[in-house]
Amino acid sequence: MAEDTMREPTTVPLVVDLDGTLIHSDLLWESILIFIKTHFLQLWRLPFWLLLGKAAFKEKMASMVDLDPAALPYDQVLLADLARQRAQGRLIVLATGSQRRYADVIAAHLGLFGRVLATEGGVNLTSHNKAAQLKQAFGDKGFDYIGNASVDIAVWNASNDAFSVTLKPFHLAGGLSTRAAGTPRAGWLGPLFKAMRPRQWLKNLLVFVPMLAGHALHAEAFLQSLVAFLAFSLCASSAYLLNDALDAADDRRHPVKCRRPIAAGKLPLSVAMLASPLLAGAALAICAAFDPLLLCVVVVYFITTLAYSLHLKRLLMVDIVTLALLYTLRILGGSAATHIEPSFWLLAFSFFIFLSLALLKRYSELFNLERQGKERTSGRNYTTLDKAPIGIMGINSGFISLLVFMLYFNSDNVVVLYTRPYILLGIVPLLVFWLGRLWTLSFRGEVNEDPVLYVSKDGVSLCIIALSMLLAVGASL
Repeated sequence: MAEDTMREPTTVPLVVDLDGTLIHSDLLWESILIFIKTHFLQLWRLPFWLLLGKAAFKEKMASMVDLDPAALPYDQVLLADLARQRAQGRLIVLATGSQRRYADVIAAHLGLFGRVLATEGGVNLTSHNKAAQLKQAFGDKGFDYIGNASVDIAVWNASNDAFSVTLKPFHLAGGLSTRAAGTPRAGWLGPLFKAMRPRQWLKNLLVFVPMLAGHALHAEAFLQSLVAFLAFSLCASSAYLLNDALDAADDRRHPVKCRRPIAAGKLPLSVAMLASPLLAGAALAICAAFDPLLLCVVVVYFITTLAYSLHLKRLLMVDIVTLALLYTLRILGGSAATHIEPSFWLLAFSFFIFLSLALLKRYSELFNLERQGKERTSGRNYTTLDKAPIGIMGINSGFISLLVFMLYFNSDNVVVLYTRPYILLGIVPLLVFWLGRLWTLSFRGEVNEDPVLYVSKDGVSLCIIALSMLLAVGASL
């Protein structure tokens, strides 16, 4: 809270809202997403629970879902101010529209509140309901209140002093306005764009591989591949939003992932869950208007990413194979858009090279986990003991892809596509060097947890890619 707001001692209780104020999130949405993860086959119940009313819906969710109070994104500035005022003897009250069970768990975890008011007994404790209970407990103008939204205006008008965690003040009755408290909340457009992970769209450049491998270097093939790139990028962003929303609690325990917009509370869960289906719908609409075959591939890609987010990522090795297949599906998407049939060699090479990178991703996560003194990944079925076999499988997969590439020289495809196929042999030592260097650096802990992004920023890797492309061009001239 702003330093000048509490210069004079006061015996008036300080009442604090929970959702969007004390925490950078909303417990109802937190519980819904945990319900989706743990009771996916019971999603059909949610519409019927909603018909019972919001208070009853919250009670149903609280009876089905346990929340970890330590994994919530608290406003640390506000918490510190509340602790200071409690130490000075002030009564701090938690008044929230969240269900009583959750409010009590959070209050016990923080140890700051002398009293807790929450939704219970069929009464949704928001707006006028909250104002009425607070006036009954402390009298009209008998408390200060910290809130965050227009639904709190009724409470602010009944309070002695009104505070808000929003950047802009709310205008109240009598020409008054709210004053600043806690960490000011910024807008969600910037965090939404960041959560869409546009940097990850780099992976969707794989849709151009069939065009390049098939030597279809003309405007029509480029535009067809560009449509596939757009569709996969929108679909991927939809999956990232859903994945990050479902993983918010686990990500908050991670030293790096805790800074993701959803985990940090900078992007509301409600916005993420609305944007995700909209992006997926836009991707599917583009494909349906462009080419039914591309639509089929993107639908398979979307279903696979959905299955990965909901369940497959928690299965040992299944998650890694799924990641490798998702990369290969991007290549198939480019083939579907351009109607260039992918060769067996291209699909085999892509599967094993991306399997190696997926294993490298998991190896790097386990390496960092071990360095932090932890044993088990959160939300994944791996321990640090799995680091060695994953490293072995990753190195083997990389060099199997190299073997596939070498066998490709003995195929009929090479004679048809390349004038001087022997020049392609120069790519072999480059790939040996690149794979060996990448895995050696990962064993040193110098590769971050997303090897594709690491490669995109690594000068040596970029040089290897450029030289390989030059050799491929030379072989085709």
